[in-house]
Amino acid sequence: MNLYGKGDFVSQATKDQCVAAAMQIMLNVVGPTNDRSKAAQAKLAKLARRLSDARDNGTEPLGWARGLEAQGAGAYEVVVEPTMGKAVRRAVAAIRETGRPVGLLVWRGAHSWVLHGFEASADPALTDDYDITGLWVSDPWYPRISSIWGPSRKPDQRITVKQLREDYLRWKRPTGRYPGMDGGYVLVLPVGAG
Repeated sequence: MNLYGKGDFVSQATKDQCVAAAMQIMLNVVGPTNDRSKAAQAKLAKLARRLSDARDNGTEPLGWARGLEAQGAGAYEVVVEPTMGKAVRRAVAAIRETGRPVGLLVWRGAHSWVLHGFEASADPALTDDYDITGLWVSDPWYPRISSIWGPSRKPDQRITVKQLREDYLRWKRPTGRYPGMDGGYVLVLPVGAG
């Protein structure tokens, strides 16, 4: 199951707009139209900052979830799981249940990716007994190269769970403590019916 469609991808316009670009990708995925404009991305960044509880006027996960809801993408919540395995399984189940993409806080919480598809050995809607054999992600940092993390993933790139482990690491922000998120795997998860 891959929700991605032609024209859904947007690269972040500035180095600080990864959440806004991820929101824009997610809104494009849920449709019905695509907006890849820098103006729309700037408005999403402002919205996410306004709806966030960040101390430094940033666009934190809560602003991301609330912003998607405000833009009509359906209900989203910030979820923290203790292990990557639990986080990925929860994300895959949410995609299958809602038909909407998931936000991933990668690079220890410093960056945002969109998880919009998966491949599994069985249907997560019918059983809990399945293996995840592939994931489809889009990294709004593309086509840039990070001096720390290396080349960004291409839009709609299929990766394995093992490959995801290179980037999806426990939340640990050097800028301050985040009760409830520190040490966990953070997701912006769709909830409710698709």
